[in-house]
Amino acid sequence: MIKYIFWDLDGTIMESGNGVLGSVRYALEKMGVELPESEVRKFIGPSLFDSFTNTAHMSDGDAEKAINYYRELYESKGIFDAEVYAGIPETLDRLKKAGYRQFVVTSKPQHMAKRVLDHFGIMPYLEGMVGPTEDDHSSDKAKLIRTAMESHSIEKTEAVMIGDRCFDINGANDVGIQSIGVLYGYGSREELEKSGAGLIVEKAADIPGAVMRL
Repeated sequence: MIKYIFWDLDGTIMESGNGVLGSVRYALEKMGVELPESEVRKFIGPSLFDSFTNTAHMSDGDAEKAINYYRELYESKGIFDAEVYAGIPETLDRLKKAGYRQFVVTSKPQHMAKRVLDHFGIMPYLEGMVGPTEDDHSSDKAKLIRTAMESHSIEKTEAVMIGDRCFDINGANDVGIQSIGVLYGYGSREELEKSGAGLIVEKAADIPGAVMRL
């Protein structure tokens, strides 16, 4: 029986594309790197380090420089250039009132994620959040999910991960918990199905029903 819900942040709770992608473009320009927009959009989901090394094909050292440029713009302007997806507050409220315990599990650095959640009024619905430290470059969602589970003594049968990208679904599968993919974010149905999402929903309002079916 599901008792705990792990939410991805960017692309699942927050429509954060303007701030994130604007800061990515700024960093790429500063580094003299050009990427097609389809490649730039891939930066939402993995860690910045993984994106700059794997998608932009930078060396580790150049990726570190690019991350600093990214944060130069993102932390001053881009971080709040976002909005909560339609239906998310109502969904979070409904699930909380139904007795589910909710957490954010994100690859966004923890201090940045906390600022976003506080600013947009999401924290009151949550019991906590898990994200990497600023110097942790890992995109390993499974590691973050395990941290949340160990910190709160959560059994595999009690938890579900909700997210919009393969990283969320793969992380849930690696840990052995159930998953729900959402189509209103940055991933496609094909990506979510290929990753093995347990259920797939089209809009935030569909999430409570999906959780209750698990």
